[in-house]
Amino acid sequence: MARKTDEERLQELEKQMEQIKAKKQQLASRVQAKERKERTRRLIQVGAIFEKYFDIIGEDQAEKVAYGMKDYVKKNKENFEKIDLEKSKKENKIVYEIGEEKLIIPENEKLPYKL
Repeated sequence: MARKTDEERLQELEKQMEQIKAKKQQLASRVQAKERKERTRRLIQVGAIFEKYFDIIGEDQAEKVAYGMKDYVKKNKENFEKIDLEKSKKENKIVYEIGEEKLIIPENEKLPYKL
């Protein structure tokens, strides 16, 4: 068997590099597609929750409500994350995970925003 010339070996390496680049691009495309699908799923879930709790139908109405509440949510996001969701649903009032009495919002207390 004859030895390959330097030019032949160089061409082989170039071909292998092209194949590796193509595999890399395919893998990157798969990762991006997976990330897009996960984001789409999250957006659908968040939209469904928003619609369920605020009885909102339509993008325009949802955006108005969200815009009206954005400052309040930003200020209180840390407290919202401490809500015990299961207990709150069961008791039909907001119950926080730390269980302090002062953190339970009475049903008749006025909210700092209008619905």
